[in-house]
Amino acid sequence: MSSKAHPIGMRVGIMKSRPAEWFAKYKRTGADFFVEDVKMRKFVDDTFGRSGISKVIIRKTAKEWEIIMFSSKVGVLMGKNWEKIKQFEGVLKKKFGKDMKVIIKEVKIPELSAKIMAEFIASQLEARMPFRKVAKNVLQKVMEKWAAGIKIQVGGRLGWVDISRSEKFIEGRVSLQTFRSDIDFYYLQARTKYGMLGVKVWIEKWILYNKPQASVAKKIGL
Repeated sequence: MSSKAHPIGMRVGIMKSRPAEWFAKYKRTGADFFVEDVKMRKFVDDTFGRSGISKVIIRKTAKEWEIIMFSSKVGVLMGKNWEKIKQFEGVLKKKFGKDMKVIIKEVKIPELSAKIMAEFIASQLEARMPFRKVAKNVLQKVMEKWAAGIKIQVGGRLGWVDISRSEKFIEGRVSLQTFRSDIDFYYLQARTKYGMLGVKVWIEKWILYNKPQASVAKKIGL
């Protein structure tokens, strides 16, 4: 039997930073923090749904807790005069019994986020768009934004066929076995009227080593 490693999990500490930034003095405290993190992430997904959130970072200190959300739709999350965020902070305090500060940061190039692209594909499939057309459209969008490569896999009852299958669409390079490659990955399910479709997206970003390239990348928001 083959074994597959998660593309982001295997790169934590090498190319990826940890999504949870806290330190527990005792094992029991660490276990409690971990369970709370899972519940918080699920609560954020259930509350905001497909609101263009690319990632969520949870910080915990002795004084306060913070939830940092990176989103391409900042206005949708904040509401008028930060109303939605204030309400969300109140709900979090009731649910977890702790004062939490919610920080929202903008994603400058949403096309380079695997989660945002996977949500876009899922919403298009749920709207009965042809899966090949959707996948090729996303391939083109991502490659136009200076990505090194992208791979999309869609599986299920594609095209209303009785027998399920999966199809892959690849553009550029996606070196999954190289630890130094900066790869973003996300998986979700699209709920269509003819069944569930699985959507997987891998996006590889360029790794810039010298200062001139890094300064150019900073200007365009990579």
